[in-house]
Amino acid sequence: MSDCGAGCLLKGISLQGLPPYSRYQAGQELGAKEGTFLICQGHVGFCWRHSPTKCLLEIYGPRDFIAWERVESDGGCYRVEALGEVQGRWLERRQWLELLRHPAVQERFLEYTRRRWQRQREWQLVLAHGSVRARLAWHLVDLAQRFGERDEQTKEIFVPIALTQEQQAQLIGATRARLWEARREFEHKRWLICGPEGFWVRNEEALRQQSLEKF
Repeated sequence: MSDCGAGCLLKGISLQGLPPYSRYQAGQELGAKEGTFLICQGHVGFCWRHSPTKCLLEIYGPRDFIAWERVESDGGCYRVEALGEVQGRWLERRQWLELLRHPAVQERFLEYTRRRWQRQREWQLVLAHGSVRARLAWHLVDLAQRFGERDEQTKEIFVPIALTQEQQAQLIGATRARLWEARREFEHKRWLICGPEGFWVRNEEALRQQSLEKF
């Protein structure tokens, strides 16, 4: 990997004085440093450190960033782990603030912040009132929108993130058995195909409607 991935705040922008890329392999923990880690390629999992199964709480990828001051201020309760090959830049506070003065980066950052707040509000509503099927459908569509690669001919969306059933269950707040039941239903309807390298969303609209179940 030698460039920023699609969606990265720095994609297509040439800037001087940035620190070199830091690279991590699958399963490797991103060691805590002072500053902000800007993800340029790949995906990381934000986990609850003290769970025996390293409970997966959230997934971040290109365009996302992690402010390590916040992670450490939570008493070291969390860990950030690479879900595959990851490439990003560690930015000191001064570098991060200087980066945000760039007009193009500033515009992308504002749009990113708007979408992030909207996403959080939607998820809180689905988590509070939606069924397991609705929560799984919402997460599948969310990951497809954020990190998916759409085939313009078939309109299917491939998401290059391989998650275990246990990890998927953790993300949506369900048991593994309930998750497996919902996922099997989606696969049977051909809305979803899961593979060793990730998953395909074959019917985005059907999953979107499913995410509204119980509302």
